[in-house]
Amino acid sequence: MIIVFDADIFEEKVQDYDEVVALGEAENILAVSNPAFELFLLLHFENAYEEDIKPNEEKIIKNEKDGNQTFVYKLLLARTGVNSKKNPAIGELAENVNIAIAQEKQINEDIHKCKGKVTCNIGAIIESIKRDQSI
Repeated sequence: MIIVFDADIFEEKVQDYDEVVALGEAENILAVSNPAFELFLLLHFENAYEEDIKPNEEKIIKNEKDGNQTFVYKLLLARTGVNSKKNPAIGELAENVNIAIAQEKQINEDIHKCKGKVTCNIGAIIESIKRDQSI
């Protein structure tokens, strides 16, 4: 089973993140984004790493709310123009998954060392699955 979760929730509410990861990896694959899944969605846009993520890493990792919207959500909203939590059109980003996989390599993909770091390993997992299917 692949379990997808945002690490910021665990940083705030779970003391033993390493223990949670170890237990999760025992029989599953963990797909982690830090701070939030919107980070992975943002990676689907050409040059998003250079234009949105790299210059805003500190703000992204803090991911403070402005009203009811987090910083990384607002970055994604600026790129898409749609509510990524409610609009099914966000699924069309899957067409650009190879862009996301390539851009993800520019950020930390090690879920064991994600505290305080912009992190995502979802693209790496998808890439691994795609590689296995081509055999």
